[in-house]
Amino acid sequence: MLQARVLPACCAYELMKLGHEVTVLEASGRHGGHVFTIRDGLSDGLYADGGAELFTKPGYERYWEYTREFNLPVLPYPCRHDMLRHVNDKFFTDDQLRDPQILKSFGLNDKEVKHMSQPGHTWWDLKYLYMQPYLDKFKDEYQPFGIGYDHLDTTPIAEIYKKEGASPAALRHLGGEKSSALQELWGAAILKKRGIKAIPTDVYRLKGGNQGLPDAFAKRLGARIKLNCPIRSIRNEKDHVAVTYRQFGEDKEIKADFLANCIPLPVFRKIPVTPAFSPEKQYVIDNVQYDTYAHFIFQASSKFWIDDGFKTINMQFGHPDIYEIWQMAEEVDTHRVVLLATGPGGVSPERALAGFRAAYPGKKDTIEQALVKDWTRDPFAPNCERLRHYPMGELKKFWPLIMEPAGRIHFAGSYADNLNWGQEAATRSANRVAKEIDMA
Repeated sequence: MLQARVLPACCAYELMKLGHEVTVLEASGRHGGHVFTIRDGLSDGLYADGGAELFTKPGYERYWEYTREFNLPVLPYPCRHDMLRHVNDKFFTDDQLRDPQILKSFGLNDKEVKHMSQPGHTWWDLKYLYMQPYLDKFKDEYQPFGIGYDHLDTTPIAEIYKKEGASPAALRHLGGEKSSALQELWGAAILKKRGIKAIPTDVYRLKGGNQGLPDAFAKRLGARIKLNCPIRSIRNEKDHVAVTYRQFGEDKEIKADFLANCIPLPVFRKIPVTPAFSPEKQYVIDNVQYDTYAHFIFQASSKFWIDDGFKTINMQFGHPDIYEIWQMAEEVDTHRVVLLATGPGGVSPERALAGFRAAYPGKKDTIEQALVKDWTRDPFAPNCERLRHYPMGELKKFWPLIMEPAGRIHFAGSYADNLNWGQEAATRSANRVAKEIDMA
């Protein structure tokens, strides 16, 4: 039995292939959880991914295997190419942010300027200048402890930057005054082992929207998925697990050998579970923190930024109501375009559009429609990824307990992996849980 959120169908699909009977209880009226492709309100066949925007190569190896298995067409996604970034109240291209004179004007020291001016480096690669000497000691990407760095869990990563000679300007950009140095270095070491940049520039998406993958799983699972069936309570017995769920106003119970929980922990913690989890496991469930935000979808009648002299609309803003914007669904044959933007929850699409118009460095736009998917208001999938920054001294309380089963309840989702990168972490953890249950 699977309780569904964030690619749980992946776990069910893998268990089904291993010969297990599975039932997926999906709390909402649609499958896919935080993976959501939006078409309603858009014209001319346009669409936008309201969640799970992209994937990388390398980094999403299992995900790419599924795209081949299900014959899902993959498109390059130039949403991070030729980007304009708002730094120190001005917009700069990536090429400008590799210009030694501009970098010196920010207050970076000679070592930092030399590092950042190298071909292929982006504004987000600065931290690796100071992290690099520490990363090779991490031999097992699932084990941050016992390599001589345990004391760094109570040291802020900002102290490492200072120790290694970071300039005041670099420290302002890097931050990290309250983040565990051990956790930050471990995360960077995982990326290095997998050959992934801090913020990869070359990324990809599924043609027609990233919901194509959960749709492919759901098609193969068929009636094993029950929609609109939120879990009400769980009994985690020694020889089985019993779940009470709600279906059309009626409480029903189902019993199974195991429960693969894919619910985000802030939602899961509201569900009564008996007997109670151990204090250590309950601490994890109660204290894991997630990122969350809104996606704004703007439909425009033309590529107005071209008339304003910009190569792309890929921009990062220094505005409180809108963080960044880019184009998607470029392959749709229409003069119209759809733009995808992110910003804080609770902001209306009209307010986000006003923020865009205030921050946009061009003359005018041709936006004719503004929509929002505000994940902070979603009752079943309000969260995106687990925050990557544990408070100092907390890592040992979470790892590896965060991904370990409790009795007959197993845990999957983007939070339950060593690197919480959206669909990658969800898919990896789903495969891990399927193997755990099969071997139990």
